[in-house]
Amino acid sequence: MRIKIGIPRALLYYDYFLLWSTFLERLGTEIVLSQKTNKEIVYNGIKSAIEETCLPVKVFLGHVQDLARKKVDYIFIPRYISVEPRRFLCPKFMGLPYMIKHLLPGIPPVLNVEVDLRKRERQLPVEMYRLGKLFTFNPWKIRLAYKLAQENQKSFKKNILQGFLPENVYFNETEKNKALKRTVLKNNQHKNVLRIGLIGHSYNLYDEYVNMNILNKLQEMGVEIITSKMFSEAEINSGLKRLRKDIFWTFGKETIGSAFYLLEERITHGIILIVSFACGPDSIIMDLIDRAYKRAGVPCLTLVLDEHSAEGGVITRLEAFIEMLKWKEQKNESYFSPHGQPVDCPESPF
Repeated sequence: MRIKIGIPRALLYYDYFLLWSTFLERLGTEIVLSQKTNKEIVYNGIKSAIEETCLPVKVFLGHVQDLARKKVDYIFIPRYISVEPRRFLCPKFMGLPYMIKHLLPGIPPVLNVEVDLRKRERQLPVEMYRLGKLFTFNPWKIRLAYKLAQENQKSFKKNILQGFLPENVYFNETEKNKALKRTVLKNNQHKNVLRIGLIGHSYNLYDEYVNMNILNKLQEMGVEIITSKMFSEAEINSGLKRLRKDIFWTFGKETIGSAFYLLEERITHGIILIVSFACGPDSIIMDLIDRAYKRAGVPCLTLVLDEHSAEGGVITRLEAFIEMLKWKEQKNESYFSPHGQPVDCPESPF
């Protein structure tokens, strides 16, 4: 009977699931996913978390409890410190395995690998080998599993850049479920359709329950979407040139770089920022983006998500934002303020 390893469907699941699942499955284990985020999972996570915890971590706690009920042998929770030189991830990823063990003492054993690529590029293969030895004594089998995992992860990143959703890639549904079309946004800028930049972290952009299915709602409104996950490293770095100092958060770099790139290239008619309540780095990053867009006179909507967010309120704000953009484009009112502040205009549009 194969060893069952549970992977929570939350946080960096939307970035690295294919890497870890490929590696572990090639070593003969069975991967068990928690169910998709729902009301029960969020409620259980809230009960287990301390008050200062941000919503994504609360959701993660709920997913871990869901896996515990599935009676898996291990729960896989990597400790992410850095995924690129000279930058860090949020502290919640650094302490996640220990936080989970402390808050949920009755869960199955936690499998933990440390991902720290700040200075040592060879650190990850060493950690993968340490993890692989738990399931096989054959070093070549571990090496081949790691090589295949890297290849699948590179393929995954290419698919995300092209506009596929993570779970469509994970479950091989890319041909029939291509939801976002980056090539349209890049090559047909004069097409008569609204284009919106959706800026935020992957676990806020792609968890349909957490963001109240914002991708589908925008598409139903006839909007084309480009997310902050659909930009190359070169494009993000191009956007970062607007900053006087570098950003040492990887996800912050991705967020502000993509937002500023959109501002420079004017690919979209406006952007929507998706922020988790109580996220320290985002409180700084999103404010910088909002100020830059206000100075440029480009519409920017900020949606702050927490466990009390109501779907009706989010829909109302989205509809109002889209209608404002349509009115602005139809009237061609370049002097119309998208931020609610009075702006002098040559004549009344009414």
